[in-house]
Amino acid sequence: MMQSQTTLNWGIAAAGRITQDFVTALATVEKSSHVVVAVADVDGQRAQDFAQRNQIPRHYDGFDALALDREVDVVYVGTLNPYHYAVVHLMLARGKHVLCETPMCLSLEQAKELYALAEQRGVFLMEGMWSRFFPSYERLRELLNADVIGEVTQVKIQHGFRLAHMERVCSRSLGGSILLDIGIYALQLGQFVFGVSPVKILPSGTQLNKDRVDVQGEFMLDYGDGRRLVALVTGLENLENDAVITGTKGEIKLSNYWCCTQMARSNGAPESWPLPRAKFDFHYTNTCGLRYEAEEVRRCIEKRLLESPKFTHAESLELIAICDEMRRQIGVTFEDF
Repeated sequence: MMQSQTTLNWGIAAAGRITQDFVTALATVEKSSHVVVAVADVDGQRAQDFAQRNQIPRHYDGFDALALDREVDVVYVGTLNPYHYAVVHLMLARGKHVLCETPMCLSLEQAKELYALAEQRGVFLMEGMWSRFFPSYERLRELLNADVIGEVTQVKIQHGFRLAHMERVCSRSLGGSILLDIGIYALQLGQFVFGVSPVKILPSGTQLNKDRVDVQGEFMLDYGDGRRLVALVTGLENLENDAVITGTKGEIKLSNYWCCTQMARSNGAPESWPLPRAKFDFHYTNTCGLRYEAEEVRRCIEKRLLESPKFTHAESLELIAICDEMRRQIGVTFEDF
């Protein structure tokens, strides 16, 4: 007899574009698995409109009431970057499981504190590194383990969108940074492929705006033994947005590498994993794929895990430490917040 799976009751912290995409994506998973029971925002009217549009039973003005809602098992935090820490802290302190949009925090110290609090409270906490939960990444892991392209020597990425006009990316008071917005996805792919910490981190060609926020940058991460990650990330123009993983016996190309649904390789047939249709259009590329991340959260909570084996607390902290070091080198700080 099949074991019936538990229904996960979600609370949504912030009524914005990414949280709308998350709720739309959730609705494409079997109804019995995920239910959104409440939404909160600092603007009560926005929460109410969001609740009506998505047929969510409860909406709150501010996050305190959401933290106190007994029906909520897990909270998806999709606020602006500088507010992640306070909102996640509030939810963990109230014993809620949490999935937090990337980046978890604006500094390593804050992130360490949140992971320690989650462990102390015995609740699940994950930074939403959604790339890791796509079936394409599972397939990539299989191909790498099977030595299909031999020893990997280079991961090359170009990732760009016209984002430099968007406040959340270009404003320092909102924790803006192209590195934190999309560069973190390039870093996670290096981590996924090489599985070790870089020995050298070399940013170059950084462009800062008048607010001293990085809107474009290149970086090279040296993983030793002739292995490296080379990336260009920009908020100034649209790029190909693919990643090419080169090995001694061939290469693998991931299209839209951070939310990959198509993969090609030099010595095999191309593969694809189409996303289902949804009720509403999405604001961002392939965000229907947030469904994979939500399913991982449900599986982990069902198994009483405090972290996902596919993106551990240690991996999250390592990426935040790399970001901190790169921002230190290029002179982008959020010290005064």
